[in-house]
Formats: sequence, C-alpha cells, structure tokens
Amino acid sequence: DHKGFIHWDIDTSKLPQPFRVQGVLSLTDTSAEMGGFRCAPGFHNNLEAWIAAQPADRNPHTPDLSTLPSGIEVVPIETKAGDLVIWNTRLLHGNGHNVSSKPRLAQYVTMFPADEDNDQARAERLERWEKRLPPPYKRAFPGDPRRVEELRGKSAELTPLGRKLLGLDRW
Repeated sequence: DHKGFIHWDIDTSKLPQPFRVQGVLSLTDTSAEMGGFRCAPGFHNNLEAWIAAQPADRNPHTPDLSTLPSGIEVVPIETKAGDLVIWNTRLLHGNGHNVSSKPRLAQYVTMFPADEDNDQARAERLERWEKRLPPPYKRAFPGDPRRVEELRGKSAELTPLGRKLLGLDRW
C-alpha cells in the first residue's frame, strides 16, 4: 500500500550539481492509476530561485509540495511497455499510489559522465557487473536479500557500446 513519494535524488542544498540524467523503462503499459512515474515539469528550470525562498532547514531531498510555484504541479506520466522516460536529476520526480488491480513493472536507470581517470571507481563498477552485485547505495537500492542474481545469475553479455558504458573498454 505504498502511497508514493516525490523527491530529488540529489542534495539540492549543494547546487550546482554535475549534469546527470536518470530514466525509467516501462516494462508494462502504465496508466495514471498504476502509480508510475510522476514529476513537476519545468520546476527544475527555476530550482535555485525556489530554494532561495525556502526556509534554511528545508529537506534538500523532499520538498514541501504546498510551496511549489503557481502553475507547477506534480503530474502522472502514462507510458507504454518499452517507453523510456529520461530526466535531469534536478527534476522533482517520484511515483504515485497504485490504485489499480495491476502491478507496475519498471527498470530505473541512472547515468552520468564517467571519470575515466578514477581507476578505483572503474574497478568497483566492473566488479559489481562481474559478480552481479547491487549498487553500493544501500538506502536507495538495497538489492535482493535472496542474492539470486549474485549466486545463480550470469553477468550480462555486453555490446561494444555496453562495454564502453560500463568502463570495460575505454572511450
């Protein structure tokens, strides 16, 4: 009975942030009633001005929705299976309450420029791919407690582009 939530995946007290994008790939057709992706279109364009008008002790990850500027609202984005919604991490987003009788299935994606000179980060990323481990962010991505992929899975076969995106091959 998850009611949904709206948030940023960045600390908005530390702007400007480096350019990053996120995405959600719909694995099923998702109507507004299914509680899928929601966002406040355009809000990120005036984020700094909005922050300046907020109390100093505001939550930098979750806004008080009653303080959104006039004309800005959180809206559901309906998708078809196979649709990929991509957004800048500065966009206020989240998901809603699924009040339908159907499950919503989706895969979330985050991408940002790789630091090609950071050999430690590259090695950690390659190890996670090779051993099929979840991302290191336990709060947001705890992984499967059964460890099915890690214990019985097979590492993904990568295309030449996939090898570069992962860091297996250099750009």
